Amino acid sequence: MGKIIANVSSTLNGIYTGPTGEEDNMVSWALPGIMDATDDGLVFFQKVDAILMGRVTYEGFASYWPFQEGDWADAMNKTQKYVVTKNSEPTEVHWGDYAETVTLLHSDVMTKIKELKKQIKGDIIVPASAGLVQSLINADLLDELRIIIHPVLMGSGKYYFDNIHTRHDMKLIETKLYGKSGSIQLRYEIGEAQGE
Repeated sequence: MGKIIANVSSTLNGIYTGPTGEEDNMVSWALPGIMDATDDGLVFFQKVDAILMGRVTYEGFASYWPFQEGDWADAMNKTQKYVVTKNSEPTEVHWGDYAETVTLLHSDVMTKIKELKKQIKGDIIVPASAGLVQSLINADLLDELRIIIHPVLMGSGKYYFDNIHTRHDMKLIETKLYGKSGSIQLRYEIGEAQGE
């Protein structure tokens, strides 16, 4: 059975976007830590069996990665991808010359993701995709969280764990400090929902 792992960058106070009005500009604060961790990130993406993502992440990735070359592009383009949508948009998904590597999941999505976990033996990574990750946690389907905490406080923006409905205790698996940027990667196993 596959393991679903969320992979995210966050400010120290839990924001994963740019400030209000600049939500798409997380690079302004995350880039030093992302660059610091890029080698570890590449190794991780090269090992996963599938990538699961929400619509917004898909739109950003699909407009960029199919047209790039190199190790990162190979990891993104050749790995099987699944795109989750909560509504009727999009009705089709594309990935440049790698059309056979991307599949759209809509309607009864959590049931379909449960089936994916049974079918896929290795890791399934969820990059960014905050709404999807929140839904996976609430459905008890997320197994692990890999989060890079950046030494930044943001006064506004979107919070990665905004809509968690239940308590989940977590077990720390690994930590890694990136000394150049001051960012730290934390890996947690996520426990099942607890009564509150």
